[in-house]
Amino acid sequence: MSVSRPLVLAVALGLGAGFAPAGVLAQVVESVGLSLTVSHASPKPGPIDPSATEIHRQLRQLFRYESLRVIEQRHVILRMQEVGGIDLPTGKRVEFCPLSLTATGVLIAVEIPGTLQTDVRVPNRKQVVIGVDSYQDGKLILTLQPDY
Repeated sequence: MSVSRPLVLAVALGLGAGFAPAGVLAQVVESVGLSLTVSHASPKPGPIDPSATEIHRQLRQLFRYESLRVIEQRHVILRMQEVGGIDLPTGKRVEFCPLSLTATGVLIAVEIPGTLQTDVRVPNRKQVVIGVDSYQDGKLILTLQPDY
């Protein structure tokens, strides 16, 4: 993969979160679960990690890489406006914060201080893939999947 700057792929797959009025979801949901996966995509030949099958399905048409492995998986539960984070193997930290919830998904602020700052709206149980940093011979990829 030859991307020199942080890449944000808002590859949020699937349809909307439902047909409930926007205020209804916000009133009912006080916290959001986030499943986080940090993966490494490399141009060097190698296997596709079986636990990265879904990520591979999403990315194989968008990037050239020969191997993909999961480095870390974690599940966190955050209240609205609460900041969570995960440390990357590069030493950088990715911070994320659910900002609001509507019928179209949860709005999540994602930041790597000094590198990346973006907001993504992700429907319930759908993934968003963010290319966060160069690592070794490839790229680190963060996958977020909300559950509310």
